[in-house]
Amino acid sequence: MDIFWFEWHLSQQQWIVHGIVFALNITLLIFAKPIFGMFDASSDGDGKARLFRVFNVLILFLHGLDLLLLGLSTEYEHYFVRLGLSLMTLYCGLFFYCISCYFSRRKFGREKDIDNKPVFLETYSTRIVELILLVFISLTTVLILIKLWGADSWLETTGIIGLLAAFLAFTSNVWAPDIISGLIILNTQMLEDGDVVIIDGYPDEYIINKVSFIYVALLDVRKNHRTLMRNSRFIQTKIDNLNRVASSDGVRKTLIYKVAYPDFSDLGREDKQQSLLRFRSRMDNIFEGAYEQCLKDKEIKINDKRAFTWALTLAGDFALEYSLFVYLKRIPNTKVASTVRKHLMGTVYKINEAVYVNSVLEGIDLSTPSLADVRLHGAVLNAPKTE
Repeated sequence: MDIFWFEWHLSQQQWIVHGIVFALNITLLIFAKPIFGMFDASSDGDGKARLFRVFNVLILFLHGLDLLLLGLSTEYEHYFVRLGLSLMTLYCGLFFYCISCYFSRRKFGREKDIDNKPVFLETYSTRIVELILLVFISLTTVLILIKLWGADSWLETTGIIGLLAAFLAFTSNVWAPDIISGLIILNTQMLEDGDVVIIDGYPDEYIINKVSFIYVALLDVRKNHRTLMRNSRFIQTKIDNLNRVASSDGVRKTLIYKVAYPDFSDLGREDKQQSLLRFRSRMDNIFEGAYEQCLKDKEIKINDKRAFTWALTLAGDFALEYSLFVYLKRIPNTKVASTVRKHLMGTVYKINEAVYVNSVLEGIDLSTPSLADVRLHGAVLNAPKTE
């Protein structure tokens, strides 16, 4: 076939093969996002689709460049088409691994509703299958690339396989603990995607977004940002899972209120008893009124089957410390930080507001008094001071 000064010495079968490769690449380039949307609906799926589209564009460019050079010179040895085939080999390896992981999660994973959508979560079994697939597909891809470039010498002990094995052996102390820790996390079945956790040493609550081979991706509920933590470090400390409660009552919260001591010094014994009973009744009215107020507000996520309980937990130097015990409803399975924020923090804030409103109605001051030492002419006088 002669076009201008080009001359291609290709048979009809070779033209058909080139045409099929071009058509397949263009099809995958156009439908990359819908294809990966079927297997991965997360934001990672969009990133994978863009990556594979870049592969498609590079393969099309190298394929066209190879045909151009083939028409210009009969001595051209298809270097660019080999490079394109190498990219196709990597493309196929990644594509097969993504699809295999998808079906592995559907077969061996655990189904869970997150944000009212069914999601298949990774388990210990799926992670083992993915590791086996990763090793098998990686070795197969490397062998195909070696055969494609005719570099059989790389298969020797001193070749690339030996160097790769030595590299993995010397760096195993870096990546192996994280992979093993990731398997431990999945095997416990106590930490899953969408769970709200509190990590010892960190004051904020986190949502588990994803447990990968090396790291755990977390969503900071209070600060509304993403956090990355290595698997080995993640399980070194105590982890509280707020989605896994000890009973059906829900998450138990303790709210502390410090109340000034009532002044009974000028009263007799019987009057003190009557005044003390009235004080205790007013405190009970505060918490009972707060509970009734919270029941009427649907935005306050308390367990309506468990009433508030309270107790005088500390009679300190400055104030009486009352502890209010409340039970929250189960935290929904979600990866939306604002939903968890409203459920946990928003509920506590509104309970505090309800307690304050009722304390005003009952005439109880929630401000914490303190004592100041006043030294006058060598004497020490204890005078009450309100902050």
